[in-house]
Amino acid sequence: MKILKVTSITTLLAASALSHADLTRMDDKQLGDSTAAGLGFALDDFMLNSDSAVLKVTGINDSTGTEIEVDWSELYIMGEGSESGTNPTTVDIGSYLNPWTISTVRGSADWDGDPSTHHSGEYAAIGDDIALIEINMERYTSAAQNTKNFVDTCLISSDPSCASLAAIRRGGMDIGSKFEFVLPQGSDFLDIDIRGAYMDGTSMRLWSRENVDGDSVLYADLDILFYAKEIDIGVCDSGCNPATSSLNIDNFYLDINFGYGEIQPFIIDVTSDGHFEFELAKPDPGPQGINPNDSDAMIAFYDDFYANAPKSNVYIGNIQVGNNTAGEAIVRDMSIQYLKVTSQDLN
Repeated sequence: MKILKVTSITTLLAASALSHADLTRMDDKQLGDSTAAGLGFALDDFMLNSDSAVLKVTGINDSTGTEIEVDWSELYIMGEGSESGTNPTTVDIGSYLNPWTISTVRGSADWDGDPSTHHSGEYAAIGDDIALIEINMERYTSAAQNTKNFVDTCLISSDPSCASLAAIRRGGMDIGSKFEFVLPQGSDFLDIDIRGAYMDGTSMRLWSRENVDGDSVLYADLDILFYAKEIDIGVCDSGCNPATSSLNIDNFYLDINFGYGEIQPFIIDVTSDGHFEFELAKPDPGPQGINPNDSDAMIAFYDDFYANAPKSNVYIGNIQVGNNTAGEAIVRDMSIQYLKVTSQDLN
């Protein structure tokens, strides 16, 4: 059995890349000049390939108590052009100028101050008494490299500059995985290949605050951006026709936002019986001191919420199932008012 191979991983800290100097005490001026920018890192010439390694997952039973075995026989993360993982190609994930970052920041909303400031600032709708951890994937200001801008300009719209932007745009990632589910009546297969994937601009903010019961709760804002030039999902091995047993998606773009600070937090919790629970709470006027029985104030609150809360967007250039084509699909400026997901036992 072969082990996973990872080549040329380069990590960049928020200090100098290489230093042999002794640690020295910082004076007041140096401390004052510190930006507290946090930690940054990038993966240079990265490639992951499981080759012929197989991971077997057992201990899963169906409703009749019969054990189901899962064989995970393929996993690769390579550069675009890997031809479904068969042509080893490296990829840069982030860069020294545009690294992934982990930092601590503070909310910018003064709930006791001017209500017009509640929705302003980079950390709007999060109280200025809260310190939070922020994790950002690489961010680009270039029109060609910023994936959100590229999708808006060249896929959803057709700007004349698209050809020149595409010519200088960096390559994406190829990601793939293959599973076999061994069942009493036979085996099912799932083969996923993603070509030209990008996730720049994705971010996560985490903080904790006590709820009304005095328990500390983990809250989050999630902004998930994902774009792939092509996604192929097959459920076929050697015993069926791939042309009628595959799903192909061209130009898949997902920009999903879960959470808007303390006004509508995304709650991450574990129930008393050990299940994960994820809840996007209903919009809450409480942090702003608004009386929910005041109809005029509540109308103004919801007007502010829908005007300022981040929206979600989905774009699919083409969907093809087997030989049948469904065409283009667009969802724009979607607001999610409430969502709750709880894990469940399989038996």
